[in-house]
Amino acid sequence: MNDQERTLLRFVCDGDIRKAQQQAKIILDGITTQKDQSFKNHQLKKLEAKGPTLIELPYNLRDLLIAEDCTDFPEARFILRKNEEAAVNKVLSLYSVADRLSEIGISYLPALMLYGPSGCGKTMLARYIAHRANLPFVYVRFSSLVNQYLGGTQSNIGRVFEYARTAPCVLCFDEIDAVGMARGQANDVGEMNRIVIALMQEMDMLHNHVIIVGTTNRFDRLDPALIRRFPIRHEIDPLSMEDACTMATKFFHFANVGYGDGWIEKWCEDNLSDQIPASTVVKRCTDAIVSMLVKQRTEVTIRFLEGTL
Repeated sequence: MNDQERTLLRFVCDGDIRKAQQQAKIILDGITTQKDQSFKNHQLKKLEAKGPTLIELPYNLRDLLIAEDCTDFPEARFILRKNEEAAVNKVLSLYSVADRLSEIGISYLPALMLYGPSGCGKTMLARYIAHRANLPFVYVRFSSLVNQYLGGTQSNIGRVFEYARTAPCVLCFDEIDAVGMARGQANDVGEMNRIVIALMQEMDMLHNHVIIVGTTNRFDRLDPALIRRFPIRHEIDPLSMEDACTMATKFFHFANVGYGDGWIEKWCEDNLSDQIPASTVVKRCTDAIVSMLVKQRTEVTIRFLEGTL
């Protein structure tokens, strides 16, 4: 028995499934024998297909936050365009010097604002950042954050940032326009103005070791002072036809389904278009895979009943 196998068994016996899966991936990646390649690829796909593991939060925050472990992010079916990669690398570069900036007394929060139409992959890109930074992905439940009682929302925002100050993470405010609308409008509500101010004050007091990601499809509604708290801003556009085909190809290859050479290219021509949201590509690929699997199962059943299997 080698050290890698001992480590795997120790994690299994300790009941640490997350670390056991990580160690299993290390062992599988090290397999080079030709006869084991099929087994290796099949098991790696099963590990990659697993959804993000939820991280246990303090009891008083479970209604406000959801925390995920993005260690096993599904890169095999994820498309990262060059401009998105540049934004990710810039955030990670800021994060890499966070400690040094703190040592010399400079507060410079690694914060990224992602904006663009719905369904273009803003939240998924935020998860990818957490994966690259090896940090938990924590996002805010706005349905619970906004409180009907005076001062309740500001109090909840304070609880969120108090957690972030003690637990380095990628803190994602998905659809941040829900609490970050511009002040000074004709229909201003005093409570909403106080919420925007509370959010900005908490960001100003946050340490450099937390990455903040805000996402919105209404960038035009955000308060200018809040936008300034995000030194990096990146617009995510729908996919071009070429990028949509690349994403679909990766999706089908990952699922290991299809009808032979040229099938994916023909499917893309018939089902995709230019300027299509990433979520639409995922849905159409998923629908196609479901249809194929149902058809295959039906054909097997018919052959069995006919006695030809």
